Amino acid sequence: MKEGKTKQIDELVDQVLRNMGLEQKFKEHEVCMIWPEVVGQMIASRTKSVRVMDGKLFVSFTSAVVRNEIMMVKEGLIRALNEKVGKEVVKEMIIN
Repeated sequence: MKEGKTKQIDELVDQVLRNMGLEQKFKEHEVCMIWPEVVGQMIASRTKSVRVMDGKLFVSFTSAVVRNEIMMVKEGLIRALNEKVGKEVVKEMIIN
């Protein structure tokens, strides 16, 4: 490698994913993986499924109480998830 051309591994991975057109899918998967970290263990343990498709986060819960709580804070959760992945991946949250 030439001097001055060194890059961090995360920069290289991002560049390869971008070049292959996979960056968005990777970030969508990343949102699902960090869900427990962002919402906490109690809510994560009552989450049935999490998936992202076309900017929409689909989440279903095993508890009606948790579902209602999440509905009240979903805008903040969207912000927190997007901040954590470093890109606006989630534009809307659909709660089942």
